[in-house]
Amino acid sequence: MTTEEFATELYRAYDQHFDEVRRLKNFLAKERNQDLQDEYRKTLIMALYAHFEGFCVFVLQHYLLAVNQVGIDCRRAAPAIVAGAWEPVFNAMEHGDEKCRVFASSLPNDAGLHRHWRRRHFVDEIDAMLARPVSIPEDAIDAESNLKPAVLQRNLFILGLDHRFVEPHAGAIHNLLGRRNRIAHGDDRRGVPAIEYEGYESSVFEICFRLIEFLADAFMNAGYERPVRYEG
Repeated sequence: MTTEEFATELYRAYDQHFDEVRRLKNFLAKERNQDLQDEYRKTLIMALYAHFEGFCVFVLQHYLLAVNQVGIDCRRAAPAIVAGAWEPVFNAMEHGDEKCRVFASSLPNDAGLHRHWRRRHFVDEIDAMLARPVSIPEDAIDAESNLKPAVLQRNLFILGLDHRFVEPHAGAIHNLLGRRNRIAHGDDRRGVPAIEYEGYESSVFEICFRLIEFLADAFMNAGYERPVRYEG
């Protein structure tokens, strides 16, 4: 995948996800009754959050899959990328190997030796593992039950990406999510004033544009690679 193809997919996803929001806003602008406008914005709240979550998950998975397709070996990959790719290995080390067949040999019978055995086997295999191409599991990106700011930052951190840009918008996203949940559950029947909605939309769009910027830059400049250290 070329850098241009990667970036084009990010912008395509943005247009696809937020087209409904634009169409709803255009429809609302035709309504002259202020109370009805506030009422209709409840639907806008639902659409805005749904597409925010969907867009964020899609573009992060798009970056993950693009990095996997590059085929870089783990020895050359950035530490965050290797940690993501080796998540099944680390889970096997910490919790046993019932599901992940990373460790093919049988474990010793003494349960007290299991942890040490897994660590020793990891050390034995590390050179071979470093030579394998990066393959980050798709489920490494997880929106959990709701894409709260901390959840988005966690996913960015897992991919080795800057997550600090989310923090200034954390309050707005928390409030958007709370308002959306109360509307969805029938606990909040109040209309949504224009100034309240515009605050949510501004933060959502800012996060989305920064995501596009950071992901495109990371892919173009091979941010998934381990930095080269020069010794002088």
